[in-house]
Amino acid sequence: MNDPKFDIQRLHSVDEHAVRGLTDVLLDCVAGGAAVGFMSSLTRDRAESFWRRASAEVVAGRRALLVARDSTGICGTVQLVLDVP
Repeated sequence: MNDPKFDIQRLHSVDEHAVRGLTDVLLDCVAGGAAVGFMSSLTRDRAESFWRRASAEVVAGRRALLVARDSTGICGTVQLVLDVP
């Protein structure tokens, strides 16, 4: 069995390349039926908009964002919202 190789990194800012990769992961998860808060009608524009809003929270320190990267790019992500009432 092949051992998958990937790196995990915490992002402190999110550039457009990362937005595209995060959007691809989100769309793939939703299409696969994952319960991640979005319906199957999620569009690329809406997913990109979500990641741009989330990236502002990352920069402001209100959200921690970790990504897993393999040889093709971002292949997974997890977030922790730090600024909650």
